[in-house]
Amino acid sequence: MIGSINALGNIWKIPDLKKKVLYTLLILLVYRIGAHVPTPFIDRRALSEFVGRWGAQGGGIFQVVDLFGGYAFRNMSIFALGIMPYISMSIILQLMAVVFPRIQKIQQEGVLGQRKINRWTRIGTVFLTAFQALGLGIWLLNERLTYMRGGYTGLFLVVTVLAMTTGTCFIMWLGERISDKGIGNGMSIIIAAGIIAHYPADVATLWAQISNGGVPAIWAPAVAVLFIISSMAIIVVQEGTRRIPIQHAKKVVGRRVLAGGTNYLPLKINTAGVIPVIFASAILSFPSTIASYVGGGHRGGWLGDFFAQSSNANLYTLFQRLFGLEQGGIFLVLKSFNPYIILFTLLTGFFCYFYTAVVFNPDDIANNLKKSGAFIPGKRPGKPTAEYLDYILTRITTGGAIFLCAIAVVPMILETSYRMPHQASSFIGGTGLIIVVGVTLDTLKQIESQLLMRHYEGFAMRRTASVARWR
Repeated sequence: MIGSINALGNIWKIPDLKKKVLYTLLILLVYRIGAHVPTPFIDRRALSEFVGRWGAQGGGIFQVVDLFGGYAFRNMSIFALGIMPYISMSIILQLMAVVFPRIQKIQQEGVLGQRKINRWTRIGTVFLTAFQALGLGIWLLNERLTYMRGGYTGLFLVVTVLAMTTGTCFIMWLGERISDKGIGNGMSIIIAAGIIAHYPADVATLWAQISNGGVPAIWAPAVAVLFIISSMAIIVVQEGTRRIPIQHAKKVVGRRVLAGGTNYLPLKINTAGVIPVIFASAILSFPSTIASYVGGGHRGGWLGDFFAQSSNANLYTLFQRLFGLEQGGIFLVLKSFNPYIILFTLLTGFFCYFYTAVVFNPDDIANNLKKSGAFIPGKRPGKPTAEYLDYILTRITTGGAIFLCAIAVVPMILETSYRMPHQASSFIGGTGLIIVVGVTLDTLKQIESQLLMRHYEGFAMRRTASVARWR
């Protein structure tokens, strides 16, 4: 711990690194100021009442958008859509590369190909944001959350589209500034900063609920302990890799003979990252959102109740009717065996395998090894190598999928079965905590590489001892 603090102090001894860190902090300050700039013509009182109802019903699809927008959606600021359109467009292009070989070929062209993909992503983000902003404007009119009605609806839609599109493009520009002139990984840092910015408010709300007696005091130490355990588990899995030994054959270049050597191909335990959780949350948010419009009632009728996180269609209700279970007790965990949480777990596991197959192609890795004269000891080059890599990747992805499902579902179980406050469950797991811990690790690595490059002590005293590996 003391070594890490000393290493953190070394940042201010390097003028160039100090400038990058301060520049990044300045960009984040601009981003947080923009998150409080309101969209014109919004009825703030009606919006506040809607947010209260939305929180009571679970949030629907808006919960995902609000998370990635740094909780700017609930304020309906010009950053309400956040960086979500950019992330969606990036994922769309990655999926299209699997279907269209031309896009995959462009991705393999190195720096020039990456620049072209980035340009397409920016252009697509503008059109996707404008489309989403138009839908959001129509939704605001239907919910009567704006002063502009009657003959002014056209003006309101134009202003909303311009404001939202400009806000998302500005966030995209801020993220690229951090990547170019800051400490790097700009888009991820912006997302994490928006999530972290809401932590103080969650802590204050939880403390007020405990002080008023509305929430049992036991949740305070329980949340602190579970937060530490969850963070440590995320770090272990995020850093965990399976190292595949690679043997390089001797090469003759001109009159020189290059000796062969041994290297390693690292395969991450959780290759898909947090993308499976995002996909599962987005898909399961649509039924409850649609039910709120067509089902009527407090929770959108039977359809909204069926796909709600705290659905009454669960094993606890069934067993209570069949066997007459008493209220409370250890059997409360059966409330979490409802359609939403079960489907969420299955979808998260499915997308772990699906997205890993999209971003990692064993056939391409095997062909590249064969072309470079490298091979895996005991495995023939070509198809046998690809089959071996696919076998190893499937095994470690199973472990990563189980972990990701657990870290995402445990907060839901505590919130659904044991009435843990939502402000507390956000610290135990879920999408937000995975993003914050992952981005923090990547940022520390960026800073550490800058320190080691200038012969300063990094955060890891002994990298070989600190990095978690799965063998």
